[in-house]
Amino acid sequence: MFSLNDEFVENQIMGLAGEWRPATIMPRPHRHNEIELNVVETGSITYLFGGSRISIRPNHLAIFWGATPHQVVHIEPDSHFHWITIPFSLFMQCHLPDTLLQQIIGGKFLQYVLEELCQEICIRLHQWHHDMKAQTPEHNKIILLELEASLRRILLSVPHPSSEQDQHHGTASTTLNKVEEIAAFIAESYTQPLKVEQIASHVHLHPNYAMSLFRKHVGISITEYINQYRVAHAQRLLLTSDANVSEIALSAGFGSVSRFYSVFKEAYGQDPTDFRKGFSLSTNKK
Repeated sequence: MFSLNDEFVENQIMGLAGEWRPATIMPRPHRHNEIELNVVETGSITYLFGGSRISIRPNHLAIFWGATPHQVVHIEPDSHFHWITIPFSLFMQCHLPDTLLQQIIGGKFLQYVLEELCQEICIRLHQWHHDMKAQTPEHNKIILLELEASLRRILLSVPHPSSEQDQHHGTASTTLNKVEEIAAFIAESYTQPLKVEQIASHVHLHPNYAMSLFRKHVGISITEYINQYRVAHAQRLLLTSDANVSEIALSAGFGSVSRFYSVFKEAYGQDPTDFRKGFSLSTNKK
């Protein structure tokens, strides 16, 4: 089973997995095709997600699609949390409310205040982590059925996600603020033609310094980070629309279909057409 103690890579296949563990800073952003759930028991963790800092505090359930690049960039002392990933196709088969699915597929980072449900959910999470170690189809089926029931119970009790604003820690240095400005600009502009010079100008830095600064603190180049967003955008369209590959490539910000194929295959080990076919087959299985 995958563990967050493993090395982070750009695109991971995590499957149905999870654990309860101390929170740690992630050295670089990563992506995966699963839906991810986080529940913090103690302390708090802060993600850089979609160019914004988003903090998860105790008694909060966070749900997001891992296709969007995300990175834990700040933790409070003694922070412990649960994480679970659910394959996209299995999550879609839960038949949860369309409004929830649309927000997740659209790249939203949703948080629900659990209040009195938190203890019950944490007990279930510990049980699911235990069941996952068995790695049997029957255990996995039980996990998915209980997970669907738990999410439905949460949505009945807390029908709307928290409206709290993304939080920026006052202790963040000017250097890190510049890195986050770059990340935010990319998150807002990746579907358009982007050059490093344009991005550096936006944050008032020399291009060479901007590239060096970003790689030092994020762990990948600016170009790689842009491609992560473009691939995630294309992935959403491949799974949720009937648009052809050429239309998707241009919509995601790739300058050519050949470039799209090259970057996508490097990320997923298969071309966009095969990726779409594979998802269709998995969701049609009985």
